[in-house]
Amino acid sequence: MKLNGMSWTTGRLCAMGILALCVTGGAWADQWVKPTPEELAMTSVPGHPGAPAVYLLREEITKDDMHVVQHYERIKILTEKGKDYANVELRFASITGWGDYSSDNKTVSEIVGRTIHADGTVIPFSGKPYLKLMMKGANVKYQARVFTLPDVEVGSIIEYRYATRIDDNVVEAPDWFIQGEIFTRTAHFVWYPTNHELGSSDGTVNSITMFPMLPDGVKLEHHETPGAGNNGPQQIYEVMAHDVAPQPNEDFMPPLESFTYRVLFAYSPYRSGAEFWKSKGKKWAKQTDNFIGPDNSLKAATEKVVAGAPTEEDKLKKIYASVMAMENTDFTRDRARKEDEATGLGKTSTAGDVFKHERGNNYQLTAVFVGMARAAGMKAYMMMVPDRSKRLFTPGWMSLNQFDNSVAIVTVGGKETFFDPGQRYCAFGHLAWEDTMVQGLRQIDGGSEFATTPPESYIATKTGRVANLAMDAHGTVTGPVNLSFTGAAALDWRRKALRGDEESLKLALRTSLEGMLPKTLEVKVTSIENLTDYEKPLVANFTVSGSLGTPTGKRLILPVDLFLVEDAVTFPHDKREMPVYFPYPQTVLDALRIKFPATLTVEAAPPETKLKFRDAGLYSIAAATALNSVTVRRSYLFNGVVVPVADYPDLRIFYSQMETKDKDSIVLAVGSENKPRAVPAAD
Repeated sequence: MKLNGMSWTTGRLCAMGILALCVTGGAWADQWVKPTPEELAMTSVPGHPGAPAVYLLREEITKDDMHVVQHYERIKILTEKGKDYANVELRFASITGWGDYSSDNKTVSEIVGRTIHADGTVIPFSGKPYLKLMMKGANVKYQARVFTLPDVEVGSIIEYRYATRIDDNVVEAPDWFIQGEIFTRTAHFVWYPTNHELGSSDGTVNSITMFPMLPDGVKLEHHETPGAGNNGPQQIYEVMAHDVAPQPNEDFMPPLESFTYRVLFAYSPYRSGAEFWKSKGKKWAKQTDNFIGPDNSLKAATEKVVAGAPTEEDKLKKIYASVMAMENTDFTRDRARKEDEATGLGKTSTAGDVFKHERGNNYQLTAVFVGMARAAGMKAYMMMVPDRSKRLFTPGWMSLNQFDNSVAIVTVGGKETFFDPGQRYCAFGHLAWEDTMVQGLRQIDGGSEFATTPPESYIATKTGRVANLAMDAHGTVTGPVNLSFTGAAALDWRRKALRGDEESLKLALRTSLEGMLPKTLEVKVTSIENLTDYEKPLVANFTVSGSLGTPTGKRLILPVDLFLVEDAVTFPHDKREMPVYFPYPQTVLDALRIKFPATLTVEAAPPETKLKFRDAGLYSIAAATALNSVTVRRSYLFNGVVVPVADYPDLRIFYSQMETKDKDSIVLAVGSENKPRAVPAAD
């Protein structure tokens, strides 16, 4: 189930008549592991130079019948940055009044820790962890126990143990995350599932499902021990892994959640993935249809909204605009039921209620759009998709928690078209980039099936950057700069405004432009256009002033593209582990015009250059000179998202050549008077 935009595990099931099972195991029972001389003397990780720290041991033991997860972590600090691992934040959540459960409360307790210096000196942790509220919603509260281990220095070993406890009427199948951000010498995970009868909203639980992604040579072991009394044998699942590399840390990576080593478990009434997706998908589709309606109030509202629209597309545009005008609570806040009741609005049980309340979350607003499209006589369906900035859909993992967002599919003119009304400010007929090119679960007549959302073209997302500057004889420039955005680029900026306000957006835009331009230029925001008109480009207008270029004797050296002065190398490394994963296809168009007085003359300018990468990337730059001005035009387009590792060398060459040309210069000669002359191209 989804809580305030955050995923929550499906394996929470009410246990009947659970008895405590006294089992112990692993390092927890041994209290502390005595450090070896090699661990105390350790200064680095072979094969991982500069590693800030290393896990000597990560252990997690889940005991369902005791409603506890026991954790033990030992970390060797190798650098100053590694000392940050001494600041520990143990997160947990509590749920009340949600779904089938009156409560599902977690607590973190029994925290003990210590620091061991390289000479073997032991400093126990004697402080008191404090409780930190991370986020709170109507039915869920995310908290953390926070503490700092004492007297940590480079060379120290820090270790701590703690217990996560859950309510006595609930058991939760564990998720094991084997791979972390630093190297792990030993990772040990154990699960003792309950063998008592369990019930769930889908029926009697009769199996345990699992989705393992493990390093080569590491196995998920399953064995059992004799049970006590009438309990039957005790099932045990265990993973022991050694020398686990840290998770990849590269720019432009696919979402790590779909690629790191892990084992995901769930108690389930289903025995196969095919059975799960058929049953759960059909149930989801039916529940969604029940929420959508038919609803007489929504039908009446739709008739008013589409009045006078001559075509299906015109009707949909009116429906889409009416949904976009509602409050999107994913960007504001959910409202508690008591608050709605106090204002006379009552429950939100149907799409008609959402329309009446004029607000809803991603799912609810999409359902309203689908319901109104149906009321207008069109075939329309809902589809669940993951947010591909976080994860990709994995059918082998039997969980609806993979899905973050909802999109709509409507047949218009005999063709299915995708819409994203639950994404505030997403343009009509487009999808937010996180919802594109991703597999999900969609409704069909009488059930559901897997489907994939369409891509967006590089034409849909454009960024235009234009500077029109006047330069005096000393190299000081003034003038307007305009940035314009469409598609995904515009949506990203508009979301920033939703999470703040127009003033915070101005600050963010100014900071972004300052990060592009030479540090010698002062930037001021003059206006923002079309902030809430999602069908038009978002335009930010600035003025800039200050010195430009580097004087060298009787010459002034100017950057060929003002907007790329501060850009770093995109792909500095010659090897790569993961595919390159761009957020979205896009076009970037730059135009720079500088007018100067008669005492300055263009002595050299870069020649026109065109580059190409496969059938996906195109680049061009050209400088046009005149008697009193120079104009540079640059275009970059990339019509792809994923570049395989095998193609990385060619992609790197493309970017290297492009960025080399971006760093070219325009040379102005400083003289007493401008004279007509031929301008040679710079080498």
